[in-house]
Amino acid sequence: MQSILVVEDDPILKNLLGHTLAGKYETMYASDGNEAMTLLETHKPVLILLDLMLPTMDGFAVLTAIRARIDGLQNVPIIVVSNLGAPADIEKAKALGANDYLIKAEVAIEEIVAKMEAVLVATPPPAAPVPPAVA
Repeated sequence: MQSILVVEDDPILKNLLGHTLAGKYETMYASDGNEAMTLLETHKPVLILLDLMLPTMDGFAVLTAIRARIDGLQNVPIIVVSNLGAPADIEKAKALGANDYLIKAEVAIEEIVAKMEAVLVATPPPAAPVPPAVA
């Protein structure tokens, strides 16, 4: 089963996503940016749902840190799901590497899941690591 990382500090939205995704995906949760980065050391999700307003390390910093990785996770699709709806925030998240951006107040849970599935279908699987050439 494919795993999804949900980085969200709102317990109601986490619970709702958990119920909606149950049976389709293995879902991991992080309540802040530091917890998300720690989880990524041992787990390799196929997609990340990322809030921007988080304690300790905000979503922009998480997005920047993930895209700077060199372990294959730098290419994992990331969908921002945030209450920040200003065009500057949306542009900044996309410039930092977000695959898509949804505004919580304007989207139903079913739309989040539909967007996740569309992004997963459009994302090629990660390439297998190339073994080093033997001289």
